[in-house]
Amino acid sequence: MTIAIVARMFGILPQTLHYWYKNYLSHYLSDIASNVWHPQKIETLEKTTGEVKEKLVYVFNKANLGARMSIDDKAIGDDVFTILSNHQTGKIALMIESTTASEVEAAIEHFGEDLKKVENISMDMSPTYSLVADNMMPHATQIIDKFHVMKYVYDAVKGVRGKIRKDLTSRLTKGKKKTQSDKENLSELELLRRVRHAITQSPDKWSDEMKITVEHVFEKHDEMKKAYLISQNFKQWYSYQNREKSRKQITNELYAWYQQAGEVKEFKTVIKMIEKHQEEIINFFTHGMSNARAERLNGKIKRFVSNNYGVKDKDFILYRIAGYFS
Repeated sequence: MTIAIVARMFGILPQTLHYWYKNYLSHYLSDIASNVWHPQKIETLEKTTGEVKEKLVYVFNKANLGARMSIDDKAIGDDVFTILSNHQTGKIALMIESTTASEVEAAIEHFGEDLKKVENISMDMSPTYSLVADNMMPHATQIIDKFHVMKYVYDAVKGVRGKIRKDLTSRLTKGKKKTQSDKENLSELELLRRVRHAITQSPDKWSDEMKITVEHVFEKHDEMKKAYLISQNFKQWYSYQNREKSRKQITNELYAWYQQAGEVKEFKTVIKMIEKHQEEIINFFTHGMSNARAERLNGKIKRFVSNNYGVKDKDFILYRIAGYFS
């Protein structure tokens, strides 16, 4: 139960309850005194001064290391942390206030031989985390998160929509009096605004009214329809149901999609990105992992922080996150 909820139940100011919980009701001070809190540290080198500094590893729990892991970053207040979590249990194995490869590696190194437990690790397309996995868990299969790949694909569709909007806007007259052409273009701009979310969804998610709106946009703007169909073809290729196909067939179908997507300028960057991470993306079909659980964990931490007096007391909220999520 969060501090905010308890405070409301008993009619106590949240900051008052926070003070008493931190200093008297929790084990925070005694855990600091007995070195239970912050048991692991790493040394970092300040490049500008050459000074060696210590950095705390806020969560380090070998028990949460398993065969299937996820690595992701998470902003807590103004600071960014790397979180290594168990894909099956959702528990945090490691959390450090850094997204620098060398520092994350130094922290992960404390796991020692236990790192051999890790068979698969899911992540976004961060070169930092790929490097960390290469260096620290070379035997583990890397799997690029499906959600992040689809985001790039849908961003290309949004790019086509943006180009059409820009073109329509440029046709508007600058005078106060609107011509008939202006009214038609403004109407099209309004419809494009309405479909901004729909073009990142499957058709079965559309309401009847939205279907009519999307169909109108597609009739008026063939390039928009083409871009959307390309995104849906990729989503269909990415379906976990295709895991029964051979890796060769899955790869050949992806090559066919490259050819189709290459006909739309906005997809060219996406194609290069997918080609760069092709092996790790296709690994999804073999292992069926994504960073969905890690993203849910990030969401839970966000809600936990907002319901527990925020990050005004950084060390204590991290202590509570460590206890609650690891």
